[in-house]
Amino acid sequence: MERLRIEYNTGYMELNIEAFFPYKVPAMRKAAKLINRYCTDETRAGLLSELRRMADGYKALCDMYREMAEGFPADSPEWRHWRAQFNKTEILRRRMENNIRLISGGGKG
Repeated sequence: MERLRIEYNTGYMELNIEAFFPYKVPAMRKAAKLINRYCTDETRAGLLSELRRMADGYKALCDMYREMAEGFPADSPEWRHWRAQFNKTEILRRRMENNIRLISGGGKG
C-alpha cells in the first residue's frame, strides 16, 4: 500500500503513507478520526500492517545505532553522532507506535 485514499461525503483525501507517517499525535488524532470513520476494515488492516512494518524498521535502526554507539568511548564525537541518530529514530518509532494505537482504536480519537 503506497497511498491511502479516504473517501467521505464531500470529497476525498489521499495520503502518501511513507511521507505522512509517523505524524505528531495532535494532528494524527484528526487523521485517525477520518480513517476510522470512512475507511473499510480491510483498508485499515492494510494500513496497520504497513505501519507495523515501518515501526519494525525503525526498531531495527534503533538497535543498529545503539550497537554502533556502544563501540565507541562515551562522549567521543563518534559516540555522540550515533547516539543522536538513535534519539532521532527512537522519536519516530514512538510516534509510529502512537499512530498505530490511534488507528487501531486504542487511544483518544
